[in-house]
Amino acid sequence: MAGRTLKLGCPEVAAVIDEKHRGEKPGWRKDRLLVIKLASRGEHTSQQIAELCGLSRSKVFELLKAVREGGLDAIWQRDPGGRPVGWRKGVSGEVMKEFEAKLANHEFTTLQDARRWLKSHHGIDTSYQRVWYWAKKLGGVLRVPRPSHSRKDPAAAEAFRRDLGEKLDGLGLAKGTRAKI
Repeated sequence: MAGRTLKLGCPEVAAVIDEKHRGEKPGWRKDRLLVIKLASRGEHTSQQIAELCGLSRSKVFELLKAVREGGLDAIWQRDPGGRPVGWRKGVSGEVMKEFEAKLANHEFTTLQDARRWLKSHHGIDTSYQRVWYWAKKLGGVLRVPRPSHSRKDPAAAEAFRRDLGEKLDGLGLAKGTRAKI
């Protein structure tokens, strides 16, 4: 089934588009003008225009909408793409300022405490990894050191510390030599 031809419906743009397209240097700006030029003629479908210009159909419709709402100069606006501004996707700046202040004041013993606080006070249920990422970006340090292993032998740990110096001396390394242990 053949699609319907696309019509721009802006006679004031159709009157100047040929001259603007002709005067533009090759590049993304000329490609956008070509979309508008083809749509103003009303001889092609949206799929044909997309294929001729090397764009997606959705981009063709975005450009046409921009021209209809803001005139020909509206097509020069480029989408920055990527994530929203900032690295705290989905969280307001006020919440992150409060989180940063609590982190700086060492109010969280663990990151699980931080997760619980975010959920109970702000309704933000996020993963441990995301909270860890935020804390790391903000330079947060936890108050409690990492716990030791339950099967750790204190006598063996003390013997290791005591004998390490003797073992290193026994290797006969020159003073200042770096050794990987």
